[in-house]
Amino acid sequence: MPANKSVTDSEFELMKILWESDKPLTAQEIMERLESREWKITTVSTLLTRLCEKGAADFEKRGRSHYYYPVLKETDYKISTTKSLVSRVFGGSVKNLVAALYDNKEMSDEDVKEIKEMFGLD
Repeated sequence: MPANKSVTDSEFELMKILWESDKPLTAQEIMERLESREWKITTVSTLLTRLCEKGAADFEKRGRSHYYYPVLKETDYKISTTKSLVSRVFGGSVKNLVAALYDNKEMSDEDVKEIKEMFGLD
């Protein structure tokens, strides 16, 4: 997915549902799975259309219904979003990101232990 066509927070809510599903879903099925949102079907359909235009999702037509599925992989989205955050906010430095999380007590002792183990620093 091109970097200039990022997924909005609202679109991300729909992507999470698509990623969690083991099969394509209709707009109605997606709407029913939304948590804490009281969107109308037209809102969900508009967001799905945008996701398809951005290349993050696509659909297959079965009769009169559209069944949506993700094209953008969840891991690719997470990597791209993380790289963008690190670049924009932390000047490209992962060390600065980790330091900010640590300094603000966002990392538990268990998190620190796991990171050390990942890098063989135990």
